Amino acid sequence: MLVRVLSDVTVFADRPELQEKISRLLDQAPERLSGASDVAVLAYGGTLPADALVHCVHCVSRLSRSYRVLVVLPEQAAAQVPELLRAGALGFIGDGCDDQEFYDALGVVARGAVYVASGSRAALIGGGAPAEPAQQVLTRREQEVLRWIADGYTHSQAARRMGLSGATVDTYVKRIRAKLEVRNKAELTRKAIELGVVRREPLLAAA
Repeated sequence: MLVRVLSDVTVFADRPELQEKISRLLDQAPERLSGASDVAVLAYGGTLPADALVHCVHCVSRLSRSYRVLVVLPEQAAAQVPELLRAGALGFIGDGCDDQEFYDALGVVARGAVYVASGSRAALIGGGAPAEPAQQVLTRREQEVLRWIADGYTHSQAARRMGLSGATVDTYVKRIRAKLEVRNKAELTRKAIELGVVRREPLLAAA
């Protein structure tokens, strides 16, 4: 695994050509993406054997303790998205993504929200029992809080936009997590997608 720090973003890539592509993108990154020092890009290219995917999940689990992790995977590895999300990753794009999608994903992950490329969205929300309608699980106010949090806003930012105190939003988030049986923000965002209450589509590229 090749490691390099560029534009304040730490890059871990399994092959030189992929690291060069990401390095070029970071060198040319728009000014708005500067300062994303807590973001790591973990990139795997080509045809991945099963043991490489296991290694990827292990790396995400370790990196997510210190970084907000954006994973770059071959398109055929989209089925691994749910497992990587559970391991702590926040973003998923294909290794053939264009420049704009990379920047979109990097920006979303840098602010702590989840970004899932269109080719991976089906894997994220499919394969299980249909989600219950949000109205049957959460109150209207809880749905509103969940929308703000899933879109990458902090509890205090969500509180200001809703005209509530930070403590009140904290209480709502605790209730939401208990109802949805989730442990962290990535899982919370996944549930928001499943329930159809995400506020806006840039979290789900081209979806």
